[in-house]
Amino acid sequence: MDVMQSMAVFRRVAEAGSFSAVARETAMSQSSVSKHVAALEERLGAKLLNRSTRQLNLTEAGSEYYHYCVRILNAFQEAEASVGKGKILPTGALRISSTTPFGKVFVLPCLNDFLQQYPDISVDYIMEDRQIDLLKEGIDLAVRVGPLEDSSLIARKIGSGKRVVVASPQYLLQHGFPKTPAELQKHNCLLYSQLKSPKEWFFHSAQYGDETVQVDGRLRVSSNEAMVEAALNGIGIACLCEWHVRDYIKRGKLTVLLQKYQLTPYDIHVVYPERKFVPQKVKCLIEHLRKHLQQLNA
Repeated sequence: MDVMQSMAVFRRVAEAGSFSAVARETAMSQSSVSKHVAALEERLGAKLLNRSTRQLNLTEAGSEYYHYCVRILNAFQEAEASVGKGKILPTGALRISSTTPFGKVFVLPCLNDFLQQYPDISVDYIMEDRQIDLLKEGIDLAVRVGPLEDSSLIARKIGSGKRVVVASPQYLLQHGFPKTPAELQKHNCLLYSQLKSPKEWFFHSAQYGDETVQVDGRLRVSSNEAMVEAALNGIGIACLCEWHVRDYIKRGKLTVLLQKYQLTPYDIHVVYPERKFVPQKVKCLIEHLRKHLQQLNA
């Protein structure tokens, strides 16, 4: 077996803590993954992993060898990128992730151009609304919307977007239109429980400057999708990312309120595991996403 490939497989097994997970992400059989690790153990004359039916752990020798593998594989990638810079198109598989709604609106539409521009790259795209452990699940790059949690990940801002306050026509017919942010206090506002201060909405206008409004409401939800559905059903007024409700606004199912005021914009970041060398394929995707977002906001 190719030693470099076996080292790469062992590195991912050590990070994922699972043969089956690495088999899924590399499209190899589980037995093939196991054979790569076994070949290294035979070559080194040392046991690298302790296996049981429930868990897999590095031995002392395995832990030491893992760190060597990381350095060697990163150095190999760096050498190829440096020598072939500007001459060799990036190749290989990319595993990326984002939340489902943002992926549908933003990431998926720009992947077609990316794949055409880089014909030797394939993409494994995971759209899930849970927070994914990038290192454990072998994710090269994730797109995150809104505040970032403290972590060891490297983050790069690629853009920002605007928020809007919306309500359904039936809600407004029944409860009236708020004309200033302060009037929101008289309304049933939908609260997003994932925020640190879900009852604080921040506004800005050229005439009045910054304004913080303490809103309240009888429904608190843990996902933006639930908030959209609640707004569509006339339960209350919602503060959401514009891209999330753009189609509903165009179709007249939601009405934008307080258009003379601006809400605090949200940031869009790409995050990836900390490493000395960022693969060229990851750099190319970051730049492609940044340009695509710039064009959308133009």
